[in-house]
Amino acid sequence: MFWIKSILIAAILLAVLLLGLEFSTLHADPVTVNYLLGTTSLPLSLVVVCAFALGVAVTAMVGAFVVLPLRWQVARFRQLVTNKDHEINMLSKKTGRDGR
Repeated sequence: MFWIKSILIAAILLAVLLLGLEFSTLHADPVTVNYLLGTTSLPLSLVVVCAFALGVAVTAMVGAFVVLPLRWQVARFRQLVTNKDHEINMLSKKTGRDGR
């Protein structure tokens, strides 16, 4: 089962690589990029790839600084609830009551 998943991922990556190569050869015309510090002329394919890479980097930073701490907090709360549930069960057994 694992090798099927690996082959599928490799095929998808190969298709993306080939499409990217085709895109870069078809769109090699220079475009003017205006940014805060000035202007420059770059190939369109390079501009698109850089914009995509910047989007991936921003998404990774959001994931690292926003989503991961929230997931850690949820894990701590789940552990706390499990501990409290265990404590309640132990106390109910100690007093002779069945908690469930």
